[in-house]
This record gives sequence, C-alpha cells and structure tokens, in this order.
Amino acid sequence: TERVAGIVRSLLAFARQEKEQHAPERLCDIVDASLTLMRAVLRRDHIALEVDVPVDLPKVECRGQQIQQVFMNLVGNARDALNARYAEPSEHKRICIVARGFEREGERWVRTTVEDFGVGIPKEVIDRVFDPFFTTKGREQGNGTGLGLSVSHGIVREHRGAMRVESVVGEFTRFHVELRVENGWGFGLEDYPLGAG
Repeated sequence: TERVAGIVRSLLAFARQEKEQHAPERLCDIVDASLTLMRAVLRRDHIALEVDVPVDLPKVECRGQQIQQVFMNLVGNARDALNARYAEPSEHKRICIVARGFEREGERWVRTTVEDFGVGIPKEVIDRVFDPFFTTKGREQGNGTGLGLSVSHGIVREHRGAMRVESVVGEFTRFHVELRVENGWGFGLEDYPLGAG
C-alpha cells in the first residue's frame, strides 16, 4: 500500500509541474531548501554532508520546488546507497554536493553534482536508471518505486536541462544536474505546456 501511495504521489507531483510559476532562483537557496528536510535523517544515519554551492553563481530560470524535488530524490538515493554499504559509521559515509557554472555553445549553464561513496550502480543497469519503474532497490522489502529518478529526469528535461550519471561499483556514484541559466521559457509564461519547445 505504501509503495502504491508513493507511486501516486510521484505521478501527481509530475502532473502538477506546469502549474507552478517559474522565476530566477539561486541554486544555493534551492539546495539549502532541499536539505532542510534531509539533514536530520542524514545525521541520524551518521552521514556527513559536504556542500559547495557558491552564492555568486548566476541565477537559474526554473520552477524552484520542482528542482528541490530533484535534489531531494538524489540525496535520498545517495543516503540509501551509503546505508547499504556501511552499516556502521565511517569516514567514507558522506554525500558531496558541488555546483559550478560553465558555458556550452555560447550559453551559460550551472552544473550541480550529487556524489556518494556507496554501493555504486552496476554497468549492466546504469543505462536504465532513468526508466520508469526501474529500481535497483529491493522491492521485496517495499523499497523504491522506480519513479523517483524518472520523474527527476523528466523535470530537468522540461527545464531544457540535462541529467547524467556516472558510477563505479563499490566506489562512487555521481549524478550531474545541468540547467541553463536562461532556459528560453520567458517570464509570464507560467502555463508553458509540458513537452513544448
């Protein structure tokens, strides 16, 4: 029942995307808001958090609550990966979040990387992590709906951004969220339809 409820919540969140207004947002504020709900859980699991998101990065045109949802999902997955590898406290039990600006084909972007040092993702499944309902978590225990990354990937794509993953089993996993500073939506277009453009 809890798994079905989680799936419904994810689908409803995705369906509500076009109703949220967008505006220039600071990535440091978005990341901080995302972590507000996560810090206590991470402390309880003895997971250290290293955040390097400069306040002077250019603001990004986005729907802030949706991008918060993306980062909460990535941090939650990183937590699960670390807990799966380390049953006890460890100096390697940490999550790193780093954001930097860069240029691509004359456009300004900001890349935010969420990195953990947990179990990693096997090569044979890494290309499927963004597929709906695919999960590497044990479903027999009710863990994971397989929708978190799929919804997050969809949110980033609707922002005309990109989401990539790299991982080595037993060493690390890095998710890169790349967002345009100016995504071309234009302001006053709050009802910009999903999938357009």
